[in-house]
Amino acid sequence: MSYQFSDVKTLGDKSYFGLSISNTEGKFAPFSRYVFLTDYAEDFEAVWSIEPGGNGRIDKDYSYVSTNRKANLSFKLPARNVAEAKENLDFCSKLAKTVYGSYSREDELTIFGNSRYRYDGANVTNKVKFGNLIRNEFCFFTDFSFTPNMDAGVFEYSGQEIGLVGPNGGPPRTVGQTQTSHFSNDKGPDGLISETGYVYHDNKGEVYPREVSVTISVIILHNYPLGFGGPRRPGKPLKWAENKNRDWPHGTGPTYPVPSYMSSNPVPPPPGGARRDEAEGVEINGRRYIVDGNGNVTIDD
Repeated sequence: MSYQFSDVKTLGDKSYFGLSISNTEGKFAPFSRYVFLTDYAEDFEAVWSIEPGGNGRIDKDYSYVSTNRKANLSFKLPARNVAEAKENLDFCSKLAKTVYGSYSREDELTIFGNSRYRYDGANVTNKVKFGNLIRNEFCFFTDFSFTPNMDAGVFEYSGQEIGLVGPNGGPPRTVGQTQTSHFSNDKGPDGLISETGYVYHDNKGEVYPREVSVTISVIILHNYPLGFGGPRRPGKPLKWAENKNRDWPHGTGPTYPVPSYMSSNPVPPPPGGARRDEAEGVEINGRRYIVDGNGNVTIDD
């Protein structure tokens, strides 16, 4: 984890968890940061295909398609000094890159003489870890935004010279240069500068916000089998199961032995592929709902 103010890092290391982003293809180095969470929300959306039923049917035919799991995080990144403000912006820069796709450069040039780029697909190999809320899951980022809190102010450049002569008889150093040098080489309670004393920098034309607000949205991918078993499953067929045995999704209760049909070493399917030869059904309030081999739900009147 990159530099954060010592009090924040000490408390985070002892009691909390950071927001960590990685990529399984090595497109970027993993990065993480302790954040001040202001809002967190998850949405589980079941997608159904709905087709008109026969004449006189009150209910339509429903076919389950998939379930989308989405998460939205909002948090603040305060800064107590210039170094932390820079690291906050760097963290935001890395988050911004996650919402872009993958490209490669071709040898052919455009009519304007510029390089031509080829789209190589969406970036779906990112993993997000945020404690037990997002448990190192594959995600793709759908939104990133950050807003500097200008009411909190910024860390500014200072070109004010100190003294008449600089080190080794050279030109005098500025306040920004001096503070940057001291912080890099001799900070601390007994050093030349304290953590809170680093308030001016030497990068003319740049400002570093004292606080930024960040919002990210991700869709969490299901890259492992989970769900309820069917009546033809062995053992306890109707129980919920996940082959990673992590008490999905948030790890708040006990874990159970992974059923054989959820094993990570699946039994080879029968010749010709697995298929349902008979429709399965369940009776609810006197009406029989039929699930065919493709997962479509119809009502047996």
